[in-house]
Amino acid sequence: MTQPPLVGIGATLFNRDPYLREALDSILGQTYRNFRLILVDDGSGDQTEAIAREYASRDARVRYVRHDQRQGMTAAWRHAFQEATADPQVRYFAWASDHDRWDARWLETLVREMEANPNVVLAYPLTRRLDAEGHLLDKPARLFETRGLASLDERWLHVCREHVASGDMVYGLMRADAVRQAGVFRDVMCPDRLLMAELALRGEFHQVPEELWFRRQFDEASVARQRTSLFAGQAPRGRWMPPWLQHGLALWSAYVSTAADPQERAAAARRVRQYSALYALKHQQKTTTYRQFGAMLRGIVWTRKKIKHYALLAIFHTLVSTRRAYHRTVYEVAIFTRRIGLR
Repeated sequence: MTQPPLVGIGATLFNRDPYLREALDSILGQTYRNFRLILVDDGSGDQTEAIAREYASRDARVRYVRHDQRQGMTAAWRHAFQEATADPQVRYFAWASDHDRWDARWLETLVREMEANPNVVLAYPLTRRLDAEGHLLDKPARLFETRGLASLDERWLHVCREHVASGDMVYGLMRADAVRQAGVFRDVMCPDRLLMAELALRGEFHQVPEELWFRRQFDEASVARQRTSLFAGQAPRGRWMPPWLQHGLALWSAYVSTAADPQERAAAARRVRQYSALYALKHQQKTTTYRQFGAMLRGIVWTRKKIKHYALLAIFHTLVSTRRAYHRTVYEVAIFTRRIGLR
């Protein structure tokens, strides 16, 4: 590429100093070098600040920003995007973490994919999981893309129906304008999934078939944990509603309420209803109540099968016993009549 586009990378930091050097070294060691890296420290209390300032002092591409008090993941991710894309030359953007590892060809490969496909708004690689010590876990990469789905409705239904790996995709390379138009990170639970849905309205997702990002896995993510980690201090109104309802309201406000054309408004309303209904079903399938109800149904089916089995077995033994008793009775009568001279 004679004039490679400028890339902005926004890394959010919070109390992960044991892994920070490895993460920054793998980002700064990319073969594609025309990028800027913004480090947004959300009030870390460990050695994160010292390490980040050290890297910023020795590499002109790095800038360090610190929050005096923790603001939460949503605010930190927004700030990282704003700082990394402040220059109007920035065409592509990616979020980064303070504890993962990237292959040296990660950025070069994704930029090439974006440059070759103007209709793509997100490119991301196959992802491998690591444990806390950095060892590969036996978990296959999750697959999802909308390659070849040029129709907006096709892409939308694919995102609504399938299990979207939004936790992996949100760390891919995105067109900065598309992210901005999609509201970056909205004040909802599971904002990464909502962002993926909104990006699907703007173009295709391409998954590069190479393992280029290695994601360190700690505690399992959950909506309950997000209620404390996404927002610090006063959380937005309605955060206790289920995510599918929060997303539906946000989409309605952004696309239905603002639509001037009646046909456009009707189409947007239909998409919101599709998204909310299918997301509600998936969300319900993950709840403890749903699992307990499913276990109860399976128990009822198992009990019914057992009752049927033993009932048929009892009938069988009854028939066998009755048949044996009948033949025994006939035999005894025949012997008796013979003995008394009747035969």
